[in-house]
This record gives sequence, C-alpha cells and structure tokens, in this order.
Amino acid sequence: MPFLTYPLALMAAAALPALAAIYILRNRYRRREVSSLMLWEFAVLSREGGAKVNKLQLPLVFFLELIALALLVTAATGPRWQLPAHARPLVVILDDSASMLASGNAGGTDSPRTKSALALEELLKSRKFLSIRLVLAGPRPRVLGSAVTTATEVREALAQWTCQAADAALDAAIALANDLGGPQSQLLVLTDHAPPGSEFSGNRIQWWAFGAPQPNLAFVNATRTTHGESDRVLLEVANFSATAAASAAYRITSGSNLLRNATLTLEPRARQRIILNLPANTPAIEATLATDALAADNRVTLLPAVRKRIRVQNGLEDAALRAQVDRALDATGLRSTISAAPEIIIHNARATPAGTNAWGLRFLAETNAATPHTGPFIVDTAHPLTRGLALDGVVWTAAPPGTNQFGLPIITAGNTPLLAATEDALRRQQITLHLVPDRSTLSATPNWPILFWNLLTWRARETPGLTESNFRLGSEVAVRALTNSVQLTMPGGATRTLTKSAEEFVLEPDVPGLYTVSTGASAWQFAVNLLAPEESDLSTAKTGKWGEWEKPEETRREYASVLWLFVLGALVVLVAHLFLVTHSKARV
Repeated sequence: MPFLTYPLALMAAAALPALAAIYILRNRYRRREVSSLMLWEFAVLSREGGAKVNKLQLPLVFFLELIALALLVTAATGPRWQLPAHARPLVVILDDSASMLASGNAGGTDSPRTKSALALEELLKSRKFLSIRLVLAGPRPRVLGSAVTTATEVREALAQWTCQAADAALDAAIALANDLGGPQSQLLVLTDHAPPGSEFSGNRIQWWAFGAPQPNLAFVNATRTTHGESDRVLLEVANFSATAAASAAYRITSGSNLLRNATLTLEPRARQRIILNLPANTPAIEATLATDALAADNRVTLLPAVRKRIRVQNGLEDAALRAQVDRALDATGLRSTISAAPEIIIHNARATPAGTNAWGLRFLAETNAATPHTGPFIVDTAHPLTRGLALDGVVWTAAPPGTNQFGLPIITAGNTPLLAATEDALRRQQITLHLVPDRSTLSATPNWPILFWNLLTWRARETPGLTESNFRLGSEVAVRALTNSVQLTMPGGATRTLTKSAEEFVLEPDVPGLYTVSTGASAWQFAVNLLAPEESDLSTAKTGKWGEWEKPEETRREYASVLWLFVLGALVVLVAHLFLVTHSKARV
C-alpha cells in the first residue's frame, strides 16, 4: 500500500458523496412541444405508485467525474511508494531462550514465540526488504542460514527457532546483526521482555516484546553427588510469583519405581529444597512438577554420580609418613581398593619408576640445611593442585634449592621451591614435594587431605570418560577419550561424529535431555537439564514496541512520490469527460 505523506487530505473525500447526491437528487427536464397534455398526465400518475422499483440511471459523465475526484483526493495525500532499488536489508534477532515458550494454554498459541512469528509475517506482507537475515540469540549468537527474500523462506527458516536455550545474549546478537547487515540495514529484536534501561533510542533498530507476566514454579537447582557408598540428590524448587503463594505436586521416579510423591507449598519468591539419599546403583531418576506456564523447567533427569577411583601405590620408605599419606588418601574417597597397575605412584626415588604409565609423586625430605618456612607462600592458584589450599599459619620445612629441584614451582617460600611439577616425554605428570614431615605442620592441617584430593581429582580428570554425569544447559561438557573421534547421540536420536582438536572433546549441548558419547567398546552417558532462574522468572515479561527504523528525511529518500501518476490519471479522465460532454451537445 502507498505511504501517505498527508493523510489529513483524505477529508476531501467528502466531495465524492456530494457529487453523487447532486446527480441522484436533481431532476432533468427537456422542453417538448405537444398537441395535448392528456397522455402525459397519465404517465406521471402511473409512475407515482406501484410496487416496482425504478432503476437508477446515471450518465457516464457522473462516473468520470467521480473517478477524477477520487484521483485528485489521493494525489492530495502525497502518496509515496517504496522503491525496490532503495529497499534496505532486514536482520531479525530472535530470542532463543526457554521463556519464549511460556504459554497460558496447552497449545502454546499465546506464547511469545508464536506471537513473534505472526508479527514478523505481517511485517513482511506490508513491507519489502532487500534481504532478510535471521540471528538466533542463545548463549552464543549464531546466524540462522543464509539471506532470504520471501516470507515463505523466512517461515521455513523459523522451524529451527526452538527456544530451548538457557540464556539469550541479545547484546552480542545485536552486535553480530549490525556487522552482518551493514550500516544501511534495519534491525528487529523479537523477545519477551522490555529493552534494558529506562529509555530506548532505536537507531535503525526496533524492539518488539510479546511477553506477559505469569506465575511459575520451576526447578532451579538439581544435583546428584556421591555421599559415601550412596548418592545424595538435591532438588531446589522456586516460586517466581511476586504476590501469591503456590502449591504444586511433584513426583520423583526411577524407571517404573515411584520414589516420592508429595505437594510443595511456597510463599511468593520463596525456594524449597528436596533432599534424597539413594543407593549408588539406583538408575537415572526423573523429577517432575505439575504443569504451569513454562513446561521446560518442570522436569529434570539425574544420572548416577560418576565414581572414578584412582589406583594408588604408596611406596614411601618412612612408615609414619606412609601412614599419614594413606589416611589422607582414604579421606578423599577417591582411592581405589586395588593398587595393581597403579595410576599414581608415591615414592622417595629420585628417578621416575620405569615400565609404568603412572603419574609420580616424589617426596624429598632432605634435612641438610632444611629451613622452616611460615610464609608468605607464593602459590600458583591456577594449578589443579592448589585449589582450596590455605597455608596461613602452616610451618613448612624444606631444603633450599639445588640439584633436587624438579619441574616448575607451584608453591614457593622465597626462593625455596616447596611443590613443583613437570610433564615427561610420555605425558606423565611428575610431582615433587619438598617436605620434612616431622618438622612441619602441613600434615596436621586440612591442607593435607585437600592436597591429595586435588591430586586424585586431577588424575581422574585425565582418565577416559566423564568427570560428571549431570550438567546445566549452557555449560560445557568435557569428555576425554583415547581415540581421535567419538560418536555423539543426542536426545532426539540423531548422531554426530566429533573429531578431536585438543586433548579432550568439549561439547556444548544446546537442548535438555540425555546424551551418549561412544567410542569403540566404551560409552558414557550424561544428562543436561534446564536450570535457569532468570528464564523461569516470568514476572518481568512485557509486551510493547520500542524504537524507530528511520527519520522523516530518511523515509523521503527510501520512498518516491507517485503523486504525478494520480494527477496524470485525473487529467486523462477529465479529457474524456470533456470529449463526452462536447460530443453529446453536438448531437443535440
């Protein structure tokens, strides 16, 4: 449809019914000379009554005048038509977060995602764009296919807009869209909340929101960890209503076994925890809440916790020190009861044990020139062995540096290395601990078991498989395998082959569900759950439109005036009218 520059000129359209009234209401007579009026009186009387409706007869000049007036009225509105050569690219930023599927009915017909798709389709019907690009705003924005030009192609591309992400990086997506479309492009954001800040100045960007505030209960935390010889399950449910308390039934099942069936009652903005202790061999459990506005956060699946046990061989010569190390290893809960084919060897030898693929922890307890150190200690906090260590108040006695310094220092006191590590030619970690136990207090502090916990955890992370089995949607999943490729089976059953580009495979699951990584005879399964309080909180959802695409002066450049077409048409009609009137008079 034309863009009317002066729509108030449409008031001149009142002349059209006025013209019709002139022709319909007036009577036209012609002078005739007759010998008698007797027969004419009879004709007049017969037309004054009866059930037959007389056909309205209007001359052709009436219709020509009507068309001419309509063309002149339209020309007065200043019509403009979008020039194909001046059409701009459109880049649409699609909020791909889970809250876009929030709905007040079972069919989801009033979800922000559905409303956004309909609004985009209406926009494409009313306006033409040079090209259309779609950008999915998930945790990492990505371009959805190549540029398209028709509404049908856009509709097909929107099938990939699933809205299952745990977050929407809209700022990064807008920056990507701006680079993608260039300085002449127009940007459109489709989401369910208002733009950030109190004022939104849309320079080439419009922000359309189709959300609605709704109460919602959701799982916001779900973990399953080892607890001795059993698993401990922690579930946390939140009520995101700001005004009303809410009750919801929940069920926890494992296969066909019902583990718990109860009802929660939560005050507004409150949270409640559910704790369960399960045998370690309990299969995957599933917890569900009653259906509400957002279904995606009402279900979690938790697999059994990963129990990696490290085979450790303690070959220390000092019986007292060996006992202290054994107690620390047992306290971690990560030591295997089997010591054959060890993965870690603890020893006093200066050389690495030959004929093994195990890591080595070397104790050097030389007393010659050993000095007690009380700090300050310089700690490489980024190293896996130093996590959680707090050495304030610790007395650490060690010999000064010399020929017994091995590897890069991790913990030092002045110029004395206390803990060092290096990787040998076989990619084994060789760790050296400079310590005189009977003149140090390290083994009497919590730092002692923490140090061995870090060592065994680090070693477990370097063995094939997963270190955890349950992840939040949006987190990275690291899988270590000995092969250069693995096969990933996704929740829908689709498979994909991944090739190793580093020491481990790093996966980024984009939908909740169960995944399987397999290579040869080995297979590892992990679960991904939507646990995103920001997405589950629907109380801040909004509906509205913000921003403008162009200023009046930019509109004039994009739309060309077609006033001359309507004026020319009116002139043609008036010429025809003049010819018809003149020709009729000539015949008379």
